[in-house]
Amino acid sequence: MRLAVLCLPFLQGIPAHASPAAIVHEFDGSRLPSEQTIPWSDRATQATSVSVQDGALHIIDNGTRSGQLRFLSYPWSADPNGEARVEAEVRVLRCSGDAGVVVLAANGDREAALTLFPDRVSLHRLGVAAPVRLDDAFHHVAMALRGSNLVVSVDGKTILDLAGTWNWPAHEGRNLVGFGSISSAATGEALWRSVRAVASYPDVRPHPGLEHHIVYRQPGVYACFPSLGRTPEGWLATRFGTRSLRSHIDPTGGSATRISKDGGRTWEDAPPGFSIAASDTLRADGNHALAGAVGWRHVPESQKADLEARGLDVRASMKGHVAYASGARSCVRGPDATAEVRPWTPIETPPHRMMMAYNQAAYMNLGAGVRLVAIYGETPDHRRDAYVLRSTDDGDSWRCHTIAHGEPDLGFGETALGTNAAGHVIALMRTAETPRDRGFLYQSISADQGISWSPPTNTGIWGYPAHILTLPDGRLVATYGYRRAPMGIRATLSHDGGQSWDTHATVVLRADARGNGSDLGYPLTALVDDGALLTMYYFNDASNVTHIAATRWQPPGKP
Repeated sequence: MRLAVLCLPFLQGIPAHASPAAIVHEFDGSRLPSEQTIPWSDRATQATSVSVQDGALHIIDNGTRSGQLRFLSYPWSADPNGEARVEAEVRVLRCSGDAGVVVLAANGDREAALTLFPDRVSLHRLGVAAPVRLDDAFHHVAMALRGSNLVVSVDGKTILDLAGTWNWPAHEGRNLVGFGSISSAATGEALWRSVRAVASYPDVRPHPGLEHHIVYRQPGVYACFPSLGRTPEGWLATRFGTRSLRSHIDPTGGSATRISKDGGRTWEDAPPGFSIAASDTLRADGNHALAGAVGWRHVPESQKADLEARGLDVRASMKGHVAYASGARSCVRGPDATAEVRPWTPIETPPHRMMMAYNQAAYMNLGAGVRLVAIYGETPDHRRDAYVLRSTDDGDSWRCHTIAHGEPDLGFGETALGTNAAGHVIALMRTAETPRDRGFLYQSISADQGISWSPPTNTGIWGYPAHILTLPDGRLVATYGYRRAPMGIRATLSHDGGQSWDTHATVVLRADARGNGSDLGYPLTALVDDGALLTMYYFNDASNVTHIAATRWQPPGKP
């Protein structure tokens, strides 16, 4: 994919400037979907094929059974209230019915599926069509979208104008552009020389004085999920995955550790034998208390049926393997956080299909032997609950308490913990992307050190997942990934101990991310020097290199 991007460059140590208001994504038909710079999703099924023929992508759908279609898509994150445009250079060879050859545009609010026949175009869901020849040569087909207005043109001539009448809702709130075939029953065949999508989004201005620094970036390596700690010398240290696959399940590849001796401005490989131990796990006896969900376990594919029979969520994993996530456990390790003083011990949890941990943002040491670790799980009836593992003996034993029960259209996931001046524990929970309150951080508060929690409420912060840091002046700062355009990293402050969050003064740390929304975020923030903060995260750029980056910034003054 030739990706023309109106964006600021990713330059190490250079202050950020204003963000763009549009991104152009272009699919190059002379290359297969997997060969694009940022690959488009290619849903391949039986009786369908894609190939390159004379510089154009040849898509054939001969399937008429359920699920037999061939659809290529990209999550363009269009603003439902902004302008968007999709253009295709296409020659339609045959199309037997609605959506057999299609260009689809969805902006999270509305969607348009334009069927291309050899002799006409049709928006069948809206009951409109127009005659036009598309089989004799390549033609320029375009859809322009804004609000309830939809205009379709061919070779620069408007043939359908739905001013104020475009009202078809986006399926499950999807926000993507795509082409090919999305009909099981219909068949089709077309040549696609290019597909060009232009998505606009609200203009934002990054926080002043930002310094962006690359921690680790290596083409061909999927670097993800960094930690953030300090060494006895006061250096910053991070450990992160260096995976060979773009997968949150398959860890093939390994990990790396880097250190910074200048507050996060420059980074170097850690010396041999170096280990990182988070301060929140340190016990009074000098050992480390660890607890959490077990996470993904990889087993031979032959075990899949037995695991599913137990009601567990089983997913594809490494070649010949499947993965499942179940159960929670704890252990105690020595001062270097490696040698086990007490082996892993199971922790009793509610029944579940899946149980998952989060990063160090989920750890909280309240002192006097009280420790908390947030986890989450999917119940047998497919709801997502947030839990906290709680210890009152400095990590020797643990009990599981519920933070928030999920509902049919509102689930809770990765949870960050923080405390305020009153000693209350704040939990910021990621919400599943369901139609209700999609993507907002929800909050529960505990006044009894994690035993009971207030009903979850919407903070008004869109983004996920989060980390909470208490500033020296008592304010709380939540940093989080922002996975819709303009994608990046953001921060929101609370001036009242987490009772409310100042969403009208959101701090934009990064707004220049590209690619799939799942390839960024999981930030961790620490106080470094001169009142500056350092936020560590993983990020994807216009070259499709997912890497580890850090931003130094000064929090805004009190209002």
